[in-house]
Amino acid sequence: MNSGRTLFLALFLLAIVAFASSARAFSGPFVLDRVAAVVNRDVITWAEFYRAMQFDYAPQMRSLSNEEKLKFLKQKEAGYLDKMIDMALQIQEAKKQNLEVSDKEIDEAIASIKKKYSMDDKAFAQALKAEGFSVDEYRRRLSEQILVSKVVTREVRDKLSVSPQEVQAYISKNGLRTASGDDEVLKLSQIFFQMPQDPAAKAAVEKKADEALGKVRSGGDFMTIARMYSQADPDIGVVKRGLLSGNMLSVLDKMKPGDVSKPFWTGQGLYIIKLDDRISSAHREELMAKVKKELMDADFEKAYKSWLRQLREDSYVEVRL
Repeated sequence: MNSGRTLFLALFLLAIVAFASSARAFSGPFVLDRVAAVVNRDVITWAEFYRAMQFDYAPQMRSLSNEEKLKFLKQKEAGYLDKMIDMALQIQEAKKQNLEVSDKEIDEAIASIKKKYSMDDKAFAQALKAEGFSVDEYRRRLSEQILVSKVVTREVRDKLSVSPQEVQAYISKNGLRTASGDDEVLKLSQIFFQMPQDPAAKAAVEKKADEALGKVRSGGDFMTIARMYSQADPDIGVVKRGLLSGNMLSVLDKMKPGDVSKPFWTGQGLYIIKLDDRISSAHREELMAKVKKELMDADFEKAYKSWLRQLREDSYVEVRL
């Protein structure tokens, strides 16, 4: 199975597990069902809109009161409805191209996810039941995710390429190789908080960092949480070890790939660092592959957003918030 698709589906199941671990699902502000958006010939109702929001944001709302949950969901309405509209447009485009998802593909996806999270059939069924999903409804949602993955792969990912010359130019520009060829290269992600002007405010920054770290350690996706909290781009990318500050290296030297650090201060601010990988620049082929993936991922984000914009321009979309 495509690794990007596997990750997407794995995160989807992880959200279900996180939701099921709550004391109980928030019932939410339900009104008489009406249309939230029209997407060509399809409609998104308020009931399915709010149900989807409660599902996706359950981990963030776990410790909130009902009143706070109402306020939280209200703030997320516009952005989340945009996300649902994008999903509907992609499903419609996949169907236009006669793309389909077989029962076998769904079965394989479920088996892969259960294996990844060490879940047997009973644990999987309990997670679905706790969330209020029937097996049929879960399979339908999973089928939609796979369908979207297929059309995105065909229309965006398969049309991208990065040449060896582009990879080498990036390596040279960023000083990722040395004359001896033995300097270590690190791939890093971050949650960063700027140094406050008032020293008394440092405690509040540390509290915010502890909150973000707590969500990561509860099983949340690091990059998703980083985008919520970080005051700088979460994706540092690949960087030569010798370019990092001493106090950052003292933290990283105790970490192995996949580890997430405790919050620590530097002269610039407070960091939480995730060590994604370590590679030696002596291994040229490995470095080339890592950098190529970095460039492909960056190109994909731009191309994917452009493709979605074009889908909207070619479609009838009416928002009724």
